[in-house]
Amino acid sequence: MGDHRQLKDTRGFTLIELLIVVAIVTILAAIAIPQFNSYRTRGYNSSALSDLRNARSAEEAFYSDCRVYSSSKADGSPGIGLPLTSASAPVTIAQFGISAEAPDDATTFTTGISQNVQLVISTSADGVSFVMASKNTAGDRCNGTDSDVTTLYWTNGQLGQAMSNASLPAAVDKANDLNGVAGTGICNGLTDGTGQKDWTAL
Repeated sequence: MGDHRQLKDTRGFTLIELLIVVAIVTILAAIAIPQFNSYRTRGYNSSALSDLRNARSAEEAFYSDCRVYSSSKADGSPGIGLPLTSASAPVTIAQFGISAEAPDDATTFTTGISQNVQLVISTSADGVSFVMASKNTAGDRCNGTDSDVTTLYWTNGQLGQAMSNASLPAAVDKANDLNGVAGTGICNGLTDGTGQKDWTAL
C-alpha cells in the first residue's frame, strides 16, 4: 500500500514578500532613529539646565555668606569665568581675593556638574552681579541666567561643541545681561547657522 500522507507545502517566502518586509523595516527605522536622537538631545539639554539651576542656588547661598558672588575662575575672583566640568575641583577663594568679606582662604564655591556639561560663571568687577551659562556637549542648547533677574534663558548651541567663556556676555551690575542679547561663540545658533540665535526667556 502506498503512503497516503499529504506532503507539506515547503515553499519559502517569495521575493515580493521579502521586499515588502524590508520596506516596512526601513520605513520604521527612518521614523524611529531621528525620534530617538531627538529624545536623547532633549535629555542632554535638560541635564545642563538642571545644573544651571543648582549652580544658581549655590551662588545665592554663597552670596548670603560672603556678600559677593564667586566666578568660575580658579581663584573665584571677580571677572570672566572659565568652564567648569564634572572633573573640576571646587573653586577655592583666595583670602580676600574676591571680597574683603570672604572669611578666609578656606572659603570655597562648589556645585554639582553632570557628565559632559560645561558651566561658566562670570561676575562683575565688584563681584555683586553674575551671569552664568551651561551646555552639554551632546546637547544643542545653551542655558543662561543672570543674578539681577529670576528668568532662565536659552539659545541654540552647536551640537558636539563645548562651551567656553566666550559663550556668554560680561556681567554688569543691575542690568539684565541676557534678555534679547545675541548669543556668542558656540551659543549662537545651530551648527548649520539656523535656530535661535538670541538669548530668549524659557
